Amino acid sequence: MNIGYLIKVLPRLEEIVPADVESYVQIYADENGVYTAADLGKITKVDAFIISMEPVNEQILAATERLKIVQRLGVGYETIDLEAVARRQIPACNIDGVNKEAVAEHNMALILSLAKKLPEAINFTQKSDWPSARELTRKAFELKGCTIGIIGFGDTGSSLAKRAHGFEMKIVYNEVRDVNGDIAEQVSATRVSKEQLLSTADIVCVCTDLNDSTRYMIDADAIAFMRPETTFLCCARGGIVDEPALAQALKKGKIAQAGIDVFETEPVEPDNPLLGLPNCIVTSHVAGATYPTTMRTWEWAHENIRAVVNRGERPRWIKNGV
Repeated sequence: MNIGYLIKVLPRLEEIVPADVESYVQIYADENGVYTAADLGKITKVDAFIISMEPVNEQILAATERLKIVQRLGVGYETIDLEAVARRQIPACNIDGVNKEAVAEHNMALILSLAKKLPEAINFTQKSDWPSARELTRKAFELKGCTIGIIGFGDTGSSLAKRAHGFEMKIVYNEVRDVNGDIAEQVSATRVSKEQLLSTADIVCVCTDLNDSTRYMIDADAIAFMRPETTFLCCARGGIVDEPALAQALKKGKIAQAGIDVFETEPVEPDNPLLGLPNCIVTSHVAGATYPTTMRTWEWAHENIRAVVNRGERPRWIKNGV
């Protein structure tokens, strides 16, 4: 099989590409989402695309002659033109659930860091400022008895609920679909409206996909439902949060603090309004990027391609209905 890797950030492909891949090429689009003619000439004979965050659009699809599958590395697939791929009767796939445990753990790590004021405590202690470090305990809190509100109760949201249950937290969630009801019952989670969740939860965690209905879902109006003591987290997708609105809320004390792993523009720009805020922890879209998760993602992606290219089977995780 021949694979086109649409990836800008260079992994060590020689360590990742399986032995049964006959040939491969790596290309990526420019900042406007356009591929060069030279790069398009390299992918005419590929059987499959494996993509990170590069666009799969009419331009690149028209350059292929025997493409059989578009495979996303990970869960999100918003850079794929699903309709354009479907018109060619090519399945577009993600990898559902591959990093759900890692992302749930990252959410819990941020929650604990914010609850215990760890970044500030470490900073003061490193400077031998013992009084200031100890003073932070006045703002710290226990998770037991807190209400966590989870927006999106799919793979990641339900995995986070299991961890919150272990900390004896009260769990409410909002979900547009009827999913993971068995897990909700196991952890005594209550399904509520989004407004009720935002107004009652001590900790609000966004675990939903990015789509037309969730883009800028957390805007000034949504934040207005939250209380001054609310802790907010998003390790889902950039573009779900209105970043200037969140930054203003954090500066003005409309909510207490936030933990953010994803940004609308990535890599994050130096002038992003969430950078440099003392009550906002930021990480670089790494929630699901542990080494075991990364290797498992590559393994599952290549196996899904084998199913189509080598065995003529229907792949898993199809997102465009083909």
